[in-house]
Amino acid sequence: MKVFFNGWYGGFFEKTNPGLHVKFFLDLFKKVYNQDCQAGTFEESSILCEFCMLINTKTKLKEKKWKHTFMMSGESYTNKYESQYDCVLWMERNHKNIINMPLHIPYIYTNNFLDKLENQNKREAIPKNDALVIISNPNGKVRNKFLSLLEKKMNVTYAGRYKNNIGHLLPWDYNKPEFKNFVSQFKFIISMENTQYETGITEKIVHGMLSQIIPVYWGSPRIYDYFNKDRFLNLEKDDETTMSNLINKMIDIKNNNKKWLDIVNQKIFPGDGKMWRTIEEISNDIKCLLFNKEWNYVNKICIVSNEKFEKTRYTRINNLFDKLNVDKSFLKFIAPTYKHTITDDILKKYVKNDFILNLRSNPTKKAELSLVLNYREILKYIEKNYKDGMFCILESDVFPMENISNIEAFYKIANDNKDNWDVIHFGYGADDQLWSKPFFNWADSPYRKKNEYPIKLDTINNQKRENNKFYIEDFTNENSDVRCLRHFSTRCTDTLLWSYNGIKKMLNCMEDENYIALDYYFTNKFETNINLKHYWTDIPYFIQGSNYGLDKSTIQ
Repeated sequence: MKVFFNGWYGGFFEKTNPGLHVKFFLDLFKKVYNQDCQAGTFEESSILCEFCMLINTKTKLKEKKWKHTFMMSGESYTNKYESQYDCVLWMERNHKNIINMPLHIPYIYTNNFLDKLENQNKREAIPKNDALVIISNPNGKVRNKFLSLLEKKMNVTYAGRYKNNIGHLLPWDYNKPEFKNFVSQFKFIISMENTQYETGITEKIVHGMLSQIIPVYWGSPRIYDYFNKDRFLNLEKDDETTMSNLINKMIDIKNNNKKWLDIVNQKIFPGDGKMWRTIEEISNDIKCLLFNKEWNYVNKICIVSNEKFEKTRYTRINNLFDKLNVDKSFLKFIAPTYKHTITDDILKKYVKNDFILNLRSNPTKKAELSLVLNYREILKYIEKNYKDGMFCILESDVFPMENISNIEAFYKIANDNKDNWDVIHFGYGADDQLWSKPFFNWADSPYRKKNEYPIKLDTINNQKRENNKFYIEDFTNENSDVRCLRHFSTRCTDTLLWSYNGIKKMLNCMEDENYIALDYYFTNKFETNINLKHYWTDIPYFIQGSNYGLDKSTIQ
């Protein structure tokens, strides 16, 4: 497949630009289209990829019929045609036609730095010099203000065009070993962006990481999603008090060799120390955006499963979606914990008050806590990579029911009313309670007494009474293909459709970090947070195998 690259800068085709060149895009498009890709002429190419600034040219968007059109944006710059491209690779979380690609990611791949960042040797030598600044752009207002304060407290070496005090410019490109060795002679490098943008993280912070010194950062408010917060210093606010406090912290670290070494020897990426926003992640998200999918309207299907922990279920889920003609790019398996990874200390940390004992005799199990923690990780993954959308979250023991062939009708209703709900259970279970009072009424709980309604019914819109049964119906009616009825308890937690806003609400609830078994935990949150809107469908599309004899339970 041939790609026409239009409006790019010097060194892009020659592969000499140290920041980003054509090879990254050819590797990316190979993953997207599952075939070799080459740079081609305008006439022979079916894919258009333009640089936002369109250097020395004009857009070719309308000059022929393209298979797909891409725009790559640098820093916070776009062009007036942004909405007309099929895909914009930009520094925002996924939404509309935008795919999240902070600039540090293609920089790392272009220069084959990933292994060096994920597997660094321990540093033991302490550099003699204080702070390094390598800046060409003099217009960074926050950065300039910070530097004017820093100069009064610490020796600052300026090695770029801005305020150069070494008498010459560095003779190496910033992807060369000589550049890395020079940077490694300082305790700190000022890695502040020119401007602040959502995921606007450039290569600047990577220089300090590769050189095993401490970057001092300002820029993206989501920097902690991408880099371990214990591995660098971050100016979180741009006021003078915050700047002064950060400088005092730098002085303290400078004068304490142990503190300095503790920071530079931390893992660079958060979590398991691996870069999570990979070229594979980006290519999969592009596929989800561009290609027709069997499950319309769903942005991602997340499964609580880990091949390492449950190979059989992992394989079965993959085979299931093959049969449903859902491309693997739409699947994301996330389950960093399992019951054997939960220690007594972890159980104690998260199950501070095991109020599940008010509902049953046995306490929260390690396997149940593992499910809660895995679910939270999935919600976090979605929130840090998307700005809107609908997301299926399935547990690993789900089996499809015969209604699965008509699931698009449910997704359409959910999408048409996506501002009116937060989470919908579209699996099987508790269907005898579908049209009854929408809450548990069979046991006391720590957040209400038996048969005592937790909220006033007159606060709910569209309430109705039918044959002496309560039900709440917010966005469906008798003519709908699928009915969605509001409830304040789960069926199980195996099959849930979440709106993006619902995910943000639940993550806000989960900040309390006092967890119990997931179904009880969710029920507590649904009953005590009136603005968290949870529904059941009257048509089930999946069934939880471990509850109905189709699969062996890994919890009970």
